[in-house]
Amino acid sequence: MSLVKQMTTHFDTPLRLSPKQVSDSASWVDSASIVPTISIGGVGFSNVTMQQTLSMILLMIQKSQVPHHIVTGNLDHLCQLETDIEFQNAYAGASLVLADGMPIVWMSKLLRSRDQDALPERVAGSDLFWELGKLSQANGLRIFLLGGKPGAADGAREKLLEKYPDCDICGTYCPPFENFDSDIVQDEIVKRVRAASPDILLVAFGAPKQEKWILKNKQTIGVPVSIGVGGSFEMACGFSKRAPKIVQSIGMEWAFRLLQDPARLYKRYVQNDIPFLLKLLRRTISESFMQMSGPNTIR
Repeated sequence: MSLVKQMTTHFDTPLRLSPKQVSDSASWVDSASIVPTISIGGVGFSNVTMQQTLSMILLMIQKSQVPHHIVTGNLDHLCQLETDIEFQNAYAGASLVLADGMPIVWMSKLLRSRDQDALPERVAGSDLFWELGKLSQANGLRIFLLGGKPGAADGAREKLLEKYPDCDICGTYCPPFENFDSDIVQDEIVKRVRAASPDILLVAFGAPKQEKWILKNKQTIGVPVSIGVGGSFEMACGFSKRAPKIVQSIGMEWAFRLLQDPARLYKRYVQNDIPFLLKLLRRTISESFMQMSGPNTIR
C-alpha cells in the first residue's frame, strides 16, 4: 500500500489524531510525524518527497479534524535544537518534519543501512511556497501569509498570483516588530487569521520564533495546517535573491545568503553552523562506520 493510501486510511479512522511514531533509538526529539521518520542529528525527519508532502497536506485539510503544523528543518535548526527546549517541543509536535537543507539529506545517505533508508530528496520551504500556490489553484485551498519584512507578504502574494492566478490568498499581515509580543499585536494576529479562515497558514517570523509561535497558537487559530517558512516571502517577492539551482544542489545556498547579508548571518553560519556541521559529520561518519562493522551488515 502506498504512503498516501496508508495516510488516507489513517485519517478516516474515528479518532482522527496524529499517531506517535516509534522514532529511531538515536533520536532525542520525540516525533509526532504522521509518516515514518529517519533520525539525523537526533531529530526524526519525515521520510517524504515533495509530492508526498503536498498529498499529506491535502489529507490534513480534507480529512483531519485537528490542527497540524509542519517544520522545515535545516542545519541551523539542528544546532539550535541542542539547547532550546521550547524549539524541541515545536519539533516534537510537528506532523511533518521536512528536510529543508541538503546536508540533512546527505547525512541520511551516510547513515543508510538495512534498518534505515535515506531521505529521498530535499523538501525546501522556499520551494514548498510555490507548490502550495499550485495546490491552492488546483483544489481551492485558502492561504494566509503572515510575517516577513514590511511589504514582503504582499509582494509574495502578487508573485504567487502571477504564476497561479486562481490560487486563493485570503489574507496577508505583517505584524510590527517593535511590540510584537504585546497582547494588542498578538490579539490582532489571531483576529485577522481567524477572520480569514485559511486552510494553510504560512508563518515567516524566522526560526525558532515562528515554530514557537505556531506551537503556542495553533489550537487558538484553528487553521488545519500551519508552516514556518522563514525568508520565503522575501525570496518570492525579490527582496532577496535565491541561490542558483546549481548552488542549491551542492548544498551551498547558505554561502550565497551569507554573501548577501554578511552582517546579519556571519555569526549564524560561520561561528555556529559550520563548527556544528563538522561535529555532526564526525558523529554521523562514526555511526555509519559502526553500522558497517556491525554483525547485521549486508556483505
